[in-house]
Amino acid sequence: MIAVLAISAALDTVFWLRTVHRLEATARTALTAARENGWRVETTPPRRGGWPFGAWVELNRLNGTHPASAASPYDAGWAGEKIRLGGSWLSLLHAGLPLSLTGHQATRLVVNDNVLTVLASGVQIRFRNPDNLVFSAPRLQLAFSGRWPDRQFSAQTLSGRLIRFPAARPDATRLGLIAHAATVNGFPLPYGLSSDLHNARLAIALTASQSSQGLSLLDPTSYGRLILQDASATPVSTSPDNRITLAGALALPEQNGTLTLTMTHWQELAARLLDRPEIESHLAPDLQAALQKLLQKASGIPAMKERPFSLSMPVVNGQILPDTQAVSAVVSQGFRTP
Repeated sequence: MIAVLAISAALDTVFWLRTVHRLEATARTALTAARENGWRVETTPPRRGGWPFGAWVELNRLNGTHPASAASPYDAGWAGEKIRLGGSWLSLLHAGLPLSLTGHQATRLVVNDNVLTVLASGVQIRFRNPDNLVFSAPRLQLAFSGRWPDRQFSAQTLSGRLIRFPAARPDATRLGLIAHAATVNGFPLPYGLSSDLHNARLAIALTASQSSQGLSLLDPTSYGRLILQDASATPVSTSPDNRITLAGALALPEQNGTLTLTMTHWQELAARLLDRPEIESHLAPDLQAALQKLLQKASGIPAMKERPFSLSMPVVNGQILPDTQAVSAVVSQGFRTP
């Protein structure tokens, strides 16, 4: 028995050494690539661990900054704690390489004086290959500032997938994201308002621009279009069947295009809209009258309650500009009694 245990321990040690060597090489390659792409990276010395139940390489601290330049017109930074590459033997047997960001993580991206800050901890990432990863986090906080209006919100129980194609041809997908959050708190709305959402989903694709070759995935000039395949959620304190969906496409960098808003069980949402003076005051009088008329009509026609409400909205320079006449026409005519 002692001999068997000794042999098992020896084999485990050999396998552990081979695995941590591979993980260290992967970490060195990633850090070297980051520095070659303009990042200034400082880390604590890597620490080996996991034996006898796994293998990993861990950094207690990592600070990275990317100053803006003529070739890379964006400023970025990342400050992270307890970054672990690897895991238990069971996790290493699964497809993909696990990366755990168990400590506090702070990321900042500045583009054209617009600032995005992301705070998180407990992030789990699995690389199926360098260009395909899945992720999860118990909580993620996002804050917008700079030229953007100062807004912040958080996502709870977040999971998703990120795919990238750095060498994509023009107008082909260069970056894709699918994400789901059980709850979103404080999601920003027009007129300085916010709302809590349940079961939020997001699916977007960014296509390559004509000049994308050789540019970083963080460079906004490398993208030609934003395709919003699905941005949907259910407002808190409403039925799970109440669903708001936004889809469409925008040309970049102009941010011009068209988005389509679709609402199921829209009557409750419309009634709540008219009950909020701070929102109602921004609606044109003819639109308010049309919504009131529609709600009165829907209350007496059960079939209308089953019909979704859909509206196409132009976007100019990143601002949604709903045409009052078009909205009124959809509201007053699109739900006529058959």
